[in-house]
Parts: sequence; C-alpha cells; structure tokens
Amino acid sequence: MILHIQNVIDPATLSVILDKLTAETFADGRESAGWAAKEVKKNQQLRAPHPLIELALARLKKHELVQQAARPAQFVNTMINRYERGQSYGSHMDDALMIKRDERGESYVRTDISFTLGLTGLSDYEGGELVIEDSSGERAWRLDAGDLLLYPSHFLHRVNPVTAGARVAMVGWIESLLPEAQQREICFELFQALQHEFKTQGKSAQFDVLSKTYNNLLRRWVKR
Repeated sequence: MILHIQNVIDPATLSVILDKLTAETFADGRESAGWAAKEVKKNQQLRAPHPLIELALARLKKHELVQQAARPAQFVNTMINRYERGQSYGSHMDDALMIKRDERGESYVRTDISFTLGLTGLSDYEGGELVIEDSSGERAWRLDAGDLLLYPSHFLHRVNPVTAGARVAMVGWIESLLPEAQQREICFELFQALQHEFKTQGKSAQFDVLSKTYNNLLRRWVKR
C-alpha cells in the first residue's frame, strides 16, 4: 500500500522548522548511504538527534491516519534531506535492517515502511519527483509542504534531479507491528470500514462483526 496523506504537519509548525533550518549546517548525504547507494546519492542531510527533527516526528506520530496505516512499533534513522539544483538520488533499495542507537545501546530495526514528509511547498522547487518502481512501471510524486508519502520499503525508488529552487523533506523508516504490506493494507481498509459503520449506523450488529474481525486479525498478525 502506498499512501499519500496531506497536511500531516500544520503550516505554523512547518514555518518554524523551515525558518530555523536556514541556520543549520547540512552534511554530505553520502555519509548515511550504503556502499552502493553512495554512487548515486547527491544531496545534503541533517540527521537525528536534532530538535527540529524531533518536532516534526512528534507531529507525524500523532497523526491518526499514520497510526492506522503504519501501525508503527518504532521509527529509525529519521533525517532531513535537502536537494538543491542539480542534486538527485538515483535508483536504490533501502537497507532491510538499520541500526538504532539509544540509551540502551545499539539494536537492529527491520525497515517495513519508508516515508517522505515534504517540508517545502511545490512553488519552492521544480523537479525532485519521488519515483517508485515496481513490476507495473513507475509512479511519481511531487510533495507539497506537509504532505506525507508512506510506502513499503521493498520498492526500488529514486529522487529525480531538482531543476530549480530547493526541495527539503524529512525521511525515515518504520518497523511495523504488522510486518507484511498486505496485512497492513487489509487492516487499514477494515478499520476504515469499521469507522464508517460507526459514524453512519452507530454500534450496529455489522459494527460488532467488523470489530471482531479486525481485532482478531491484529491478534493473529501483530509481531512485537
């Protein structure tokens, strides 16, 4: 399931983040790339831990649709990327396992879901499409400020060259309580149906059946 969610972060918070980013020093994006991806990664990055990243991530974690679609167990390697004119990130595959460092030490996190959160408006840059490749071809997105794209990490993807302005976005990875993409899609759609039934019919007999099915699927599929 690929999900495009708009207005994940409010304009006031976005304005604060972008204003404070002007004073930050970005590193070479190749510092966090794998040995093969270094050859095709041309951007700049600001890595966690950082107050601006934590601010954006806190808003993201509270978003209801993000919780329903991703069922996050944990987030890993969140960073802010900047692409200026001529910069891009060629076709690549995200690592299946990433190292998470915290007060308890180091641990490996499985990457089930990748995400990109746009921080700059569409009028601030040209080009810079996020392109996802699968057996049916390619799909491309240009994300507006506050737009989020959630997609399974098993897809090849790239960021096309920015041709004008600067594209700034927060990216990261999620280990989900539901490790399979199909499981997440089924549960997401079932929960949407559950909510719709309650809003339109109240706690009906149909609602109870949907609730029973949804929760029993979670019991069967969730891995902690």
